[in-house]
Amino acid sequence: MSSFAPAEPGRADARRNAARILDATAELLATDPAVSLEDVAAHAGVSRATVYHRFSGRDALLDALTERSIAEVTAAVRSARPAEGPAEEAMERVLRAAWQVVGRYRGLVLVNPRRLPRSELRRRLGPALAPIRSLIRRGRRSGEFDPELPIEWTIGVITDLIHTASAQVSAGAMRPREAERVLVRTATAAITGHRAPG
Repeated sequence: MSSFAPAEPGRADARRNAARILDATAELLATDPAVSLEDVAAHAGVSRATVYHRFSGRDALLDALTERSIAEVTAAVRSARPAEGPAEEAMERVLRAAWQVVGRYRGLVLVNPRRLPRSELRRRLGPALAPIRSLIRRGRRSGEFDPELPIEWTIGVITDLIHTASAQVSAGAMRPREAERVLVRTATAAITGHRAPG
């Protein structure tokens, strides 16, 4: 007799609803940082009761979205193979991969610094930042990255540049592709001391 038991329909529906709610929140935050749970429910096509049943309030919803975004950024950074090849090329891959994910959560990137202390944000970002920190150390040893720049300073510069790029796109000042190009160019210049091509 097989030990496999199919997922209960109710649980599968709950997971789908949660995913729809999180997707709707990410989309709405990109244009309205003050979006309400009622707006989220309408955009997700679920009832207010469904949203409140799954998330106790707006902060709980934003925390869940933050957790999902960090998991996706971490996966993207690792998929960019930060430990392979020249450090400068690896950093460009990492920035482009991370940006693709952050771009989907650019509204959250603007909202979180207003509701969470910077130290808390850095703590939550720990899994995503660890391989980047290792890459910076590798680049310093190889001479590709400026050894006079402290590692945590470099991490701060990179994350601030990503936030700035997100803010520019959210404000309509830049298109996503242009923001990515400028992000990579500026970050490369900042951590290596010379400009990236292109």
